[in-house]
Amino acid sequence: MTREPLRVLLVSANYRPSVGGIEQYVENLAQGLAQRGHSVTVVACRTDDAAREEQDGSVRIVRLPATDVLDERLNIPYPLPEPVTACRILHRFVAAAHVVHAHDAVYATSLLALALARRRAVTSVLTQHVAFVPQRNRVLDATERAAIATLGRSARLATRVAAYNPAVADWAQATWGLSDVPVLPPGVPDAPEINREEVRRALGLPADRFLALFVGRDVPKKGLDLFLAAGDAAYELVAVTDRRVSTTDGAHILPFVEPGRFREVLAAVDAFVLPSVGEGFPLALQEALVTGLPCIITPGPGYDHYLREGEAMHVQPEPGEIRRALLRLVGDGSFRKSLASHAREAGHREFDLEQFVDAYEELYRDALGSRCDR
Repeated sequence: MTREPLRVLLVSANYRPSVGGIEQYVENLAQGLAQRGHSVTVVACRTDDAAREEQDGSVRIVRLPATDVLDERLNIPYPLPEPVTACRILHRFVAAAHVVHAHDAVYATSLLALALARRRAVTSVLTQHVAFVPQRNRVLDATERAAIATLGRSARLATRVAAYNPAVADWAQATWGLSDVPVLPPGVPDAPEINREEVRRALGLPADRFLALFVGRDVPKKGLDLFLAAGDAAYELVAVTDRRVSTTDGAHILPFVEPGRFREVLAAVDAFVLPSVGEGFPLALQEALVTGLPCIITPGPGYDHYLREGEAMHVQPEPGEIRRALLRLVGDGSFRKSLASHAREAGHREFDLEQFVDAYEELYRDALGSRCDR
């Protein structure tokens, strides 16, 4: 295959102004591809009164009519596109693309995009971001399993399927009978240069206290309540989340912010805590490592692929263990500095943005080549 620019269609159910890991992953990839001269269009569901269509630098963003009722009522970020209009819009953009790249097989947008690509004989790629994620009750667990068994089988329509940790890759292969799911590294921008005191003041945070940061939706798997229960007079807790309160038990609760501002928040705190389960490798953790924050995490099957010994603190998802880890960081400046240095090294080694875009360019061209060889 020649190295001519590609027309890439990225399809994600959620995209900014929605805030989350997949949203930022897709935006990082879109901007990285566009900077290399590729023609990039993002198609996503329209939520939060976002514009129906806009131009972000060289990236075109088109949003499908959709309802966000599941997020509003159940706190499940699963927008439902209006099917007739979604098919019509996607059909037009799929037909014009060299590569259709969908994100996470359980979304209706991925099923539509991959089915249309197969019908039009257009090369397609799927990135599977997570495996089964336990919900807050059995009914939701059963609903998720049903979606995996039905919508999720759209993964078999893709020319290539990728994941960004081995646990998700193995799960996808076993769940949908896929023969090969390569692991591709995610990528995040470098940490910004900031004035810590100014950022803290703007957020209403104390300038002279040790601040431990949690980031995540208020869902059981993220462990927000575990984090809040780990408070101590030696430090203060800060949670960036969608819980609708401003303070709780002495902790600072902040709403989600746009990605650039969030990287400033990361650079203004002293430690990052994520006592979650069932993760792939959360974007917030990737960004915390790149920022050089000491990170406290719970063991997860996806973490060993990227993290080496001494690059993060591993604790069980219990408030007492989180508290002991934070007290050690507060009381041992030498250890804290060493852990921060190792975290930064891990972040730049594993989540370099250029490496991320390189990997997908290669996957696209391999997928195009395999289709041409048929």
